[in-house]
Amino acid sequence: MTTVLITGGSEGIGYELARCYARGGANLVLSARSKDKLTHACRKLEKEFKVHADGVCMDLSVPGSAEQLYQKTKKYEIDVLINNAGFGSAGKAEEIDLQRDEAMIQLNDASMVTLCKLFARDMLAKHAGTIINIGSTGAFQPGPYIAGYYASKAFAVSYSRALACELKHSGIRVLCPCPGPVDTAFYAKSNGIKPKGAVSAADTAAWIYAHRSSNHPVIVQGVINHLAMIVPSGIRMHIVERMKLKYMENR
Repeated sequence: MTTVLITGGSEGIGYELARCYARGGANLVLSARSKDKLTHACRKLEKEFKVHADGVCMDLSVPGSAEQLYQKTKKYEIDVLINNAGFGSAGKAEEIDLQRDEAMIQLNDASMVTLCKLFARDMLAKHAGTIINIGSTGAFQPGPYIAGYYASKAFAVSYSRALACELKHSGIRVLCPCPGPVDTAFYAKSNGIKPKGAVSAADTAAWIYAHRSSNHPVIVQGVINHLAMIVPSGIRMHIVERMKLKYMENR
């Protein structure tokens, strides 16, 4: 039976991905910061799908936490690793709290890399496994007034592509799905405003799950987002700039 580890698995895209895999019969290991949310999510999944769901409370924005999570979960012999946990901060780069930006980089990038490396070693021994690093369409152009988050997702895309190339003959699949705006708590937590037309977390998770066996390491959700890639990145950057400035003025 497949066992899936999902970071940020207590809510949003992570929780909806857990539901997708549980519906398919997989056992789950979820990680999140809030013990109460994690416990509630695990019990709800077990009741709904009759699968086993364990929670590991961990704040992956803290240095060294990814190694701790690996040590606590390697006993499950993880078949699918989903690096979903992440956050961003909207605002002027020089005004965003320094510790918050450092924590974001630790969570979105450093912990992702650590978990990829550690679990990839185990998967190589089995010649099988899947690593899914959740990206964003924000990765494909700079993001004024949300600069750190967009840059962190650009890192995730680049790292995932390189890792997929290295592991292409190993039996391990590496995927970086890039959704556009998703209707989650991300915007409230990032001090931003949710854009109109944001896709539901359930629909985004279903799309990722449907493409989990894709041979393309980087995939983009939605026709509109695909068409937007035709526009030069510099133009897209200025569109982001105007949108973020408008949101900041209306806060």
